[in-house]
Amino acid sequence: MEANHDIHNRSRNRKQKQERHPRWNQNTQQKWPNNHATKCNTQNNAGHEQQLTKSLRELCISRQLIEDSTGIQKRRRVMRDLDTMLCAWSESLLPGSSSYIENIISPNSDETAAPSLLSFGSYRLGVHTPDGDVDCLVLAPPHVTRDDFFGSWVDILRGEERVAELHPVSSAFTPVIKFEMDEVKIDLIFARVNNTKWLTEQRMKMALSAVALVDDEGKQEERIEMSVDDSVLIGLDETSVRSVNGVRVAQVLSDILDGNLAQVDHFRLTLRAVKEWARVNGLYSNVLGFLGGVNWAILVCWVCKRNPDASASKLLQLFFRTFANWKWPGPVFLSSKQKHPPKGVKQLPIWDPNENYRDATHLMPIITPCYPPMNSSSNVGEPQLRRLRDELWRARKLSDEILSGTKAWGVLFEGNEFFKQHANYLQVNIIGTNEDEFRSWFGLCESRMRLLIVGMESPNVGVRAYPFAKFFHRREEGYASYFFIGLRFPPGAERVNLEPLVADFLSTVNNWEGRSLGMDLTIHLVAKNNLPSFVFKDSSDVTNDAETPSKPTNQQHDATDENASEEQADTPLHTSAKKNPFSPSSTLSPLKRTRII
Repeated sequence: MEANHDIHNRSRNRKQKQERHPRWNQNTQQKWPNNHATKCNTQNNAGHEQQLTKSLRELCISRQLIEDSTGIQKRRRVMRDLDTMLCAWSESLLPGSSSYIENIISPNSDETAAPSLLSFGSYRLGVHTPDGDVDCLVLAPPHVTRDDFFGSWVDILRGEERVAELHPVSSAFTPVIKFEMDEVKIDLIFARVNNTKWLTEQRMKMALSAVALVDDEGKQEERIEMSVDDSVLIGLDETSVRSVNGVRVAQVLSDILDGNLAQVDHFRLTLRAVKEWARVNGLYSNVLGFLGGVNWAILVCWVCKRNPDASASKLLQLFFRTFANWKWPGPVFLSSKQKHPPKGVKQLPIWDPNENYRDATHLMPIITPCYPPMNSSSNVGEPQLRRLRDELWRARKLSDEILSGTKAWGVLFEGNEFFKQHANYLQVNIIGTNEDEFRSWFGLCESRMRLLIVGMESPNVGVRAYPFAKFFHRREEGYASYFFIGLRFPPGAERVNLEPLVADFLSTVNNWEGRSLGMDLTIHLVAKNNLPSFVFKDSSDVTNDAETPSKPTNQQHDATDENASEEQADTPLHTSAKKNPFSPSSTLSPLKRTRII
């Protein structure tokens, strides 16, 4: 009886904890990993797995996911030249110092005024694509400020003939300067370090390590990166902490692999495959509420950490098995959660669903593995999580068939039936006439798109939204990008009115102060049979950023004819949303002509 009584008490206590935090439970999540990933036995079917890993690598090469040695050397050269430019600029800011031009011509050997240039993201992890950008952090000494970075440094880049497509964004959540140097795309962010001695010592260590790794032909096999520890956070504001943590997360992921070259190679190949699968299936975009590069990297590293001897082919199967069955919103942790800051570092906001109600509402928490621990996937909403679950489950089935030998890797990257799965789609057209202005307009609209997606599932609307996380850019007369959301309606629904939701969304983008003539956004309801042909073309026509899109074609406008198809006529949408132009801001200014058609 006592044993039964104890069991009853434990059950009751567990139920009370779950009632206090029904969507997340610390005790439960600690046990989940054993339910999701099974240790693999690499001795079974080793030859078969090696052949599958070889074919997976060949497929990644054929899809141009791996950069050749020429491209790698070009990136390293650009990074070296950029580092030299930064050192000359930093020294020119010292009182009584020579000008930037003089410092470039005759570099000073004094390292105390020199910043450090560190990479992070896909490039740091060794999984960047040939056309991918390089994420870089400038760790600057105390005499350099963020105002200098967006002031005199931007002026230097603007005057450099090797630099093109320069776009400083000082107002971003993490301020960034975007540009190309010798056709290599760079995203440059900034943080000022208070400890000049530490910065100087780290630069010297980097230089010595680089010399030690030069081979007989004078080539450096790997770019040497500075080790950034917790002490760097001392005295930093939250913006600088966010900037530094991109480097620190990439560093922790590398450290988890513990320098095992075979494991690093398998991690990279698996991550390349996962990211390509996510792109093809419209699941790759943190801004749109799906997962971005750091999210996918943490998930892949989680699987690699628990299966250190697995081949890339087995890791890919385990990845889909693990996260197709994951009990979200149970969090993914790579390391033990650090509630308290390191010594000397001030307390910063951390992800803690027990203390923060907002954190407890997160649907798919993927926690960064360094202080302060944050949810890197806080943008994920119900529509995005639904699509992620569906596609992960489908990929699990395909990967099992591939490992069993009944299918080849290509089936994972053939795309899916998204543009055939739904009878109706909401099509959002972002339009501009000037390239620079369009880039800003596109960024604004893209950042607000989640409001439209999530709003569709409010009780007042009652629509199930299925967003596809890719923008289709058309290169013809002007600039335009197209975004699609699959729509499903409740059984027996007779009337669904999207106008209030769309009006709120259009009002949000219309109120942007940077809006100018030529910037436009239209929303169409399109039946499946009348989707534009470009959505069915090869994924090479699809991208996630605003490169060189153009205006819509006549075919595009014809696709929205109210009598185009029987499927569209049967849609339970409020008819004025299908027939009449809609402009909530038309009374404010002739410029504000954003509308729904």
